[in-house]
Amino acid sequence: MKYVRFVPILEKINEILGFFDIIIRGQDFDQPGLNVFQRTMLEDAIREVFDKHGITSHPSSLYMDEVKKVDGQLIQSQVRKPEPELKEIYDVIVEHHGDDVKAEELIAAIRPFLRDGSKPLFDGQSHFGRGVETQLNESRVVNFNISHLEEGFLKPIAFHVILNYIWEHWIKSPEHAIKRKVLYVDEMWQFIDYEQTVNFLEKVARRSRKRNAGMCWASQDFVRILENVKARGILQSTFSYFFLEQNKIDKKKIQENFNLTAGELDIILNNPGKGEGIFRVGDSSVWIQTDPSDKEMMFIESNEAVLQELLNNMKKVQGYAG
Repeated sequence: MKYVRFVPILEKINEILGFFDIIIRGQDFDQPGLNVFQRTMLEDAIREVFDKHGITSHPSSLYMDEVKKVDGQLIQSQVRKPEPELKEIYDVIVEHHGDDVKAEELIAAIRPFLRDGSKPLFDGQSHFGRGVETQLNESRVVNFNISHLEEGFLKPIAFHVILNYIWEHWIKSPEHAIKRKVLYVDEMWQFIDYEQTVNFLEKVARRSRKRNAGMCWASQDFVRILENVKARGILQSTFSYFFLEQNKIDKKKIQENFNLTAGELDIILNNPGKGEGIFRVGDSSVWIQTDPSDKEMMFIESNEAVLQELLNNMKKVQGYAG
């Protein structure tokens, strides 16, 4: 079988439009999203910026042949071009539609996200510091920590951007085609009300198996996902579940959707121990209790105080062992 590599320009434009759609919906996500005029303005601006960068459907258009300084070293070979930036798209819209009433809302919505605005996180080239490896294939575990971002608005946008990045540069990458990959999505309930993000999660859940990958998601508010019509596709693509302690008021919903036995429900509704629950694969269930090591807890502990105490205890143990 022969694979033809290409840059999916149309797909990328639609993904960028999805990003702007989240922005235009506002802080409480109660706005209707991009209208037909705004979508057209944005699409034209994105295409113009792509043309400016010389980006086409050919993979080589993403690279340039010239000497470039990277982390203090000169590289004389093909290096990746700088990514198109938010400011460039904004400037094109202002240039062509600055006096158009139909563009006022769009321009005002984008303005705070520019590098000199109040939310500059998404404008500019990504920079992790000198000597920091940014290739996903160089590490066995990569954690994108967005816990410190603003709950109401920035966090959902950052999640959408990161999810898109992981899908494009890791799961879909031909370099990783034969590698087994797992995407972990923590606290998915926080993003379940964002249509663009839910649609993207559903796409990942449905298509990842074709790319030798899988998606594992976790949520404290499980019923909120059950009740979201747009999230049904994610549930239908999920084959195994691990039910930890559940609220008794959710008993009926869980029973209706997963047909757990009275004994299984009794375990997860009546104060099970830490890590204790029902692991269900298809129609088969088993009662288990997990017991992660301290080193494993380092990756999953979200409470900074508890994590620091754990690290201090590990240092003491290592000191005694030495």
